[in-house]
Amino acid sequence: MVEIVIPQYLTHVQLTKGRRAKYYTKGGKIPKKYAKFKTYDNKNRLLGADGKPIIANPASINKPRIKKINGQELYSGNMPPHLRSKIVSVLKEHFEHALRKCNPLCDFPIAVEAELYTIPGAMNWDLDNQWIYHKCFQDALVSQNIIPDDNIFYITKAPAFSYHPVERLEDRKLIYRITQDDREELRTHPSYKAHFSTEQVLLEDRSSNSLLNFD
Repeated sequence: MVEIVIPQYLTHVQLTKGRRAKYYTKGGKIPKKYAKFKTYDNKNRLLGADGKPIIANPASINKPRIKKINGQELYSGNMPPHLRSKIVSVLKEHFEHALRKCNPLCDFPIAVEAELYTIPGAMNWDLDNQWIYHKCFQDALVSQNIIPDDNIFYITKAPAFSYHPVERLEDRKLIYRITQDDREELRTHPSYKAHFSTEQVLLEDRSSNSLLNFD
């Protein structure tokens, strides 16, 4: 069995390092509290009592813009393609880092199980909306050459989270366990017998499984 423990897994993706200052400009909507000011600079920015441009977003200036990882939003299609690509790319890289010491697997097909440890919060979220973690984890298995592909020749049991509550958010973690799926119906099926008799020749020089636990 291979066990991969990923402590403090990503829950948000940073989109920008810091948001730029925005200003009230001539012709734009000016809040009532600034209506007494009538002077603008050469960039058409409204100037305050100190003669400096009035910042319209003081609460967010220089703060990084982050996006919560939400499988439902990805599934619904409401997320712009470039944003979806960014989230998937960062999450996949996160898993690749966790798998960097994992040896290639040789015994197929495999079954993957998963556990999610995090705080309950408002308890109004669906466990199956976390599917994006599984997709990126399996993609990372392929990109790190741990498995040749993530199709049904190699993965015959895809992961689904079992939930485990913790008291502190910093104690959150993901656990993935990989075992060989040795069901008789797979071992004796003609398609699998033919496929893996060929694959075994190509995998002979690959390392055996290892037990992993990342801190």
